[in-house]
Amino acid sequence: MNIRLDHIQLVLFSPGIVVVDKLKTANAVNDALSGILDGDPAIIPLGDDAPPDVPRILMKSKDESYKLQIASTRIDFIFHYRKDEEETSFPVPDLFEKFLKIFQYFRENIHTHFPRSAMVTNWIIELEKYSGAEHLLWKYVSKETPIKKPHELELHYLVRDSIAGIKINKWTRIKSARKKADPEQDRFVTIYIDINTLAEEAYEFNQELLQEFLKESSNVVNDTINEHLKRMEE
Repeated sequence: MNIRLDHIQLVLFSPGIVVVDKLKTANAVNDALSGILDGDPAIIPLGDDAPPDVPRILMKSKDESYKLQIASTRIDFIFHYRKDEEETSFPVPDLFEKFLKIFQYFRENIHTHFPRSAMVTNWIIELEKYSGAEHLLWKYVSKETPIKKPHELELHYLVRDSIAGIKINKWTRIKSARKKADPEQDRFVTIYIDINTLAEEAYEFNQELLQEFLKESSNVVNDTINEHLKRMEE
Protein backbone atom coordinates (compact mmCIF):
# COMPACT_ATOMS: atom_id res chain seq x y z
CA MET A 1 0.00 0.00 0.00
CA ASN A 2 1.07 3.58 -0.63
CA ILE A 3 0.45 6.48 1.75
CA ARG A 4 0.86 10.20 1.25
CA LEU A 5 0.01 13.36 3.15
CA ASP A 6 -2.72 15.30 1.35
CA HIS A 7 -2.78 18.45 3.47
CA ILE A 8 -1.97 19.90 6.86
CA GLN A 9 -3.86 22.70 8.59
CA LEU A 10 -2.31 24.70 11.45
CA VAL A 11 -4.66 26.85 13.52
CA LEU A 12 -4.38 29.64 16.07
CA PHE A 13 -7.49 30.56 18.07
CA SER A 14 -8.02 33.98 19.64
CA PRO A 15 -10.82 35.75 21.53
CA GLY A 16 -10.36 38.65 19.13
CA ILE A 17 -8.15 39.48 16.12
CA VAL A 18 -8.59 43.17 15.33
CA VAL A 19 -7.16 44.11 11.94
CA VAL A 20 -7.79 47.76 11.03
CA ASP A 21 -5.95 47.93 7.70
CA LYS A 22 -6.53 44.50 6.19
CA LEU A 23 -4.61 45.01 2.95
CA LYS A 24 -1.61 46.43 4.80
CA THR A 25 -1.65 43.47 7.18
CA ALA A 26 -1.92 40.99 4.29
CA ASN A 27 1.09 42.52 2.56
CA ALA A 28 3.11 42.62 5.80
CA VAL A 29 2.38 38.96 6.56
CA ASN A 30 3.39 37.99 3.03
CA ASP A 31 6.62 39.93 3.42
CA ALA A 32 7.32 38.04 6.67
CA LEU A 33 6.83 34.80 4.69
CA SER A 34 9.27 35.88 1.96
CA GLY A 35 6.47 36.36 -0.57
CA ILE A 36 5.19 32.77 -0.78
CA LEU A 37 1.54 33.99 -0.76
CA ASP A 38 1.96 35.49 -4.22
CA GLY A 39 -1.66 35.19 -5.33
CA ASP A 40 -3.92 38.24 -5.12
CA PRO A 41 -5.26 38.61 -1.55
CA ALA A 42 -9.02 38.75 -1.08
CA ILE A 43 -10.48 41.15 1.48
CA ILE A 44 -14.00 40.01 2.35
CA PRO A 45 -16.40 42.85 3.27
CA LEU A 46 -18.45 41.39 6.13
CA GLY A 47 -20.84 43.13 8.48
CA ASP A 48 -20.48 43.21 12.25
CA ASP A 49 -23.12 40.48 12.55
CA ALA A 50 -21.13 37.99 10.44
CA PRO A 51 -19.96 34.86 12.27
CA PRO A 52 -16.53 35.57 13.83
CA ASP A 53 -14.95 32.41 12.42
CA VAL A 54 -15.68 33.41 8.79
CA PRO A 55 -12.42 34.61 7.15
CA ARG A 56 -12.04 38.34 6.55
CA ILE A 57 -8.73 37.96 4.69
CA LEU A 58 -7.93 35.17 2.23
CA MET A 59 -4.40 34.68 0.87
CA LYS A 60 -2.79 31.94 -1.18
CA SER A 61 0.18 31.05 -3.34
CA LYS A 62 -0.37 31.02 -7.09
CA ASP A 63 0.02 27.24 -7.19
CA GLU A 64 -2.42 27.00 -4.22
CA SER A 65 0.05 24.97 -2.15
CA TYR A 66 -0.23 27.52 0.67
CA LYS A 67 -3.38 29.21 1.94
CA LEU A 68 -3.85 31.64 4.81
CA GLN A 69 -7.27 32.53 6.22
CA ILE A 70 -7.66 35.25 8.83
CA ALA A 71 -10.96 35.57 10.72
CA SER A 72 -11.89 37.50 13.85
CA THR A 73 -11.31 34.49 16.12
CA ARG A 74 -8.87 32.23 14.24
CA ILE A 75 -5.99 32.03 11.79
CA ASP A 76 -5.70 28.98 9.52
CA PHE A 77 -2.48 28.23 7.64
CA ILE A 78 -2.96 25.36 5.17
CA PHE A 79 -0.48 23.44 3.05
CA HIS A 80 -1.62 21.14 0.20
CA TYR A 81 0.71 18.77 -1.56
CA ARG A 82 0.16 19.06 -5.30
CA LYS A 83 -1.19 16.00 -7.08
CA ASP A 84 1.88 15.81 -9.34
CA GLU A 85 4.22 15.41 -6.36
CA GLU A 86 5.01 11.72 -6.02
CA GLU A 87 6.59 11.88 -2.57
CA THR A 88 5.46 13.68 0.56
CA SER A 89 7.19 14.19 3.88
CA PHE A 90 5.97 15.02 7.35
CA PRO A 91 6.64 17.33 9.04
CA VAL A 92 6.51 19.45 5.90
CA PRO A 93 9.92 21.17 5.51
CA ASP A 94 9.90 24.75 6.88
CA LEU A 95 6.12 24.79 7.39
CA PHE A 96 6.30 25.17 11.16
CA GLU A 97 8.84 27.98 10.79
CA LYS A 98 6.46 29.82 8.47
CA PHE A 99 3.59 29.34 10.92
CA LEU A 100 5.72 30.69 13.75
CA LYS A 101 6.46 33.81 11.69
CA ILE A 102 2.70 34.37 11.27
CA PHE A 103 2.23 33.91 15.01
CA GLN A 104 5.07 36.31 15.76
CA TYR A 105 3.71 38.99 13.43
CA PHE A 106 0.26 38.98 15.05
CA ARG A 107 1.66 38.88 18.57
CA GLU A 108 4.08 41.76 18.02
CA ASN A 109 2.19 44.00 15.57
CA ILE A 110 -1.51 43.31 16.19
CA HIS A 111 -1.01 42.45 19.89
CA THR A 112 -3.14 39.33 19.52
CA HIS A 113 -3.58 36.83 22.36
CA PHE A 114 -3.68 33.14 21.34
CA PRO A 115 -4.90 30.77 24.09
CA ARG A 116 -5.48 27.74 21.83
CA SER A 117 -3.97 25.98 18.82
CA ALA A 118 -4.58 22.95 16.59
CA MET A 119 -2.96 20.72 14.00
CA VAL A 120 -5.07 18.84 11.45
CA THR A 121 -3.63 16.38 8.93
CA ASN A 122 -5.31 14.35 6.22
CA TRP A 123 -3.64 11.27 4.73
CA ILE A 124 -4.53 9.12 1.71
CA ILE A 125 -3.72 5.41 1.52
CA GLU A 126 -3.93 3.54 -1.78
CA LEU A 127 -4.56 -0.18 -1.29
CA GLU A 128 -3.29 -2.89 -3.61
CA LYS A 129 -6.27 -5.26 -3.77
CA TYR A 130 -9.41 -4.57 -1.77
CA SER A 131 -11.86 -1.71 -1.70
CA GLY A 132 -11.40 0.73 1.16
CA ALA A 133 -14.69 -0.31 2.81
CA GLU A 134 -13.89 -4.04 2.59
CA HIS A 135 -10.39 -3.49 3.96
CA LEU A 136 -11.62 -1.48 6.97
CA LEU A 137 -14.32 -4.05 7.66
CA TRP A 138 -11.75 -6.85 7.58
CA LYS A 139 -9.12 -5.08 9.70
CA TYR A 140 -11.18 -3.20 12.28
CA VAL A 141 -14.65 -4.70 12.69
CA SER A 142 -15.55 -7.89 14.53
CA LYS A 143 -16.72 -10.78 12.37
CA GLU A 144 -19.86 -11.02 14.49
CA THR A 145 -20.93 -7.49 13.57
CA PRO A 146 -23.86 -7.64 11.08
CA ILE A 147 -22.23 -5.50 8.39
CA LYS A 148 -22.08 -6.98 4.91
CA LYS A 149 -20.67 -5.56 1.68
CA PRO A 150 -20.57 -1.88 2.79
CA HIS A 151 -20.32 0.70 0.02
CA GLU A 152 -18.57 3.05 2.47
CA LEU A 153 -17.24 2.61 5.98
CA GLU A 154 -16.07 5.22 8.49
CA LEU A 155 -14.58 4.90 11.98
CA HIS A 156 -14.20 7.74 14.53
CA TYR A 157 -12.57 7.81 17.92
CA LEU A 158 -11.52 10.48 20.42
CA VAL A 159 -8.51 10.38 22.73
CA ARG A 160 -7.92 12.94 25.50
CA ASP A 161 -4.29 13.43 26.36
CA SER A 162 -1.70 16.15 26.94
CA ILE A 163 1.02 17.50 24.64
CA ALA A 164 3.78 19.84 25.83
CA GLY A 165 1.87 20.12 29.11
CA ILE A 166 -1.31 21.17 27.28
CA LYS A 167 -4.56 19.20 27.49
CA ILE A 168 -5.74 18.14 24.03
CA ASN A 169 -8.41 16.28 22.10
CA LYS A 170 -7.18 13.98 19.36
CA TRP A 171 -9.87 12.97 16.89
CA THR A 172 -8.97 10.21 14.43
CA ARG A 173 -11.31 9.47 11.53
CA ILE A 174 -10.61 6.54 9.20
CA LYS A 175 -12.78 6.40 6.11
CA SER A 176 -13.04 4.48 2.87
CA ALA A 177 -12.70 6.68 -0.19
CA ARG A 178 -13.07 6.75 -3.97
CA LYS A 179 -11.51 8.79 -6.74
CA LYS A 180 -13.70 11.76 -7.56
CA ALA A 181 -12.92 11.47 -11.26
CA ASP A 182 -13.67 7.73 -11.29
CA PRO A 183 -15.90 6.50 -8.42
CA GLU A 184 -15.35 2.89 -9.51
CA GLN A 185 -11.78 3.18 -8.25
CA ASP A 186 -12.47 2.50 -4.58
CA ARG A 187 -9.16 1.16 -3.24
CA PHE A 188 -8.51 4.15 -1.00
CA VAL A 189 -8.62 4.95 2.72
CA THR A 190 -8.25 8.39 4.28
CA ILE A 191 -6.97 9.02 7.80
CA TYR A 192 -7.87 12.37 9.33
CA ILE A 193 -6.13 13.36 12.57
CA ASP A 194 -7.26 16.49 14.43
CA ILE A 195 -5.23 17.53 17.48
CA ASN A 196 -6.65 20.58 19.22
CA THR A 197 -6.27 22.12 22.65
CA LEU A 198 -9.39 21.97 24.81
CA ALA A 199 -11.86 24.82 24.33
CA GLU A 200 -12.43 25.02 28.08
CA GLU A 201 -8.70 25.41 28.80
CA ALA A 202 -6.82 28.67 28.04
CA TYR A 203 -3.05 28.83 27.70
CA GLU A 204 -0.67 31.70 27.06
CA PHE A 205 1.05 30.63 23.85
CA ASN A 206 4.45 32.14 23.25
CA GLN A 207 7.00 31.26 20.59
CA GLU A 208 8.58 28.46 22.63
CA LEU A 209 5.31 26.82 23.71
CA LEU A 210 3.85 26.89 20.20
CA GLN A 211 7.05 25.43 18.77
CA GLU A 212 6.97 22.60 21.33
CA PHE A 213 3.27 21.97 20.67
CA LEU A 214 3.91 21.66 16.92
CA LYS A 215 6.89 19.36 17.43
CA GLU A 216 5.15 17.01 19.86
CA SER A 217 1.90 17.02 17.86
CA SER A 218 3.79 15.94 14.74
CA ASN A 219 5.32 13.07 16.74
CA VAL A 220 1.84 12.00 17.87
CA VAL A 221 0.58 12.16 14.27
CA ASN A 222 3.45 9.99 13.03
CA ASP A 223 2.88 7.47 15.84
CA THR A 224 -0.85 7.31 15.05
CA ILE A 225 -0.25 6.81 11.33
CA ASN A 226 2.34 4.10 11.94
CA GLU A 227 0.00 2.26 14.33
CA HIS A 228 -2.77 2.15 11.72
CA LEU A 229 -0.43 1.23 8.87
CA LYS A 230 0.80 -1.70 10.94
CA ARG A 231 -2.78 -2.76 11.57
CA MET A 232 -3.71 -2.55 7.89
CA GLU A 233 -0.62 -4.49 6.77
CA GLU A 234 -1.03 -7.38 9.22
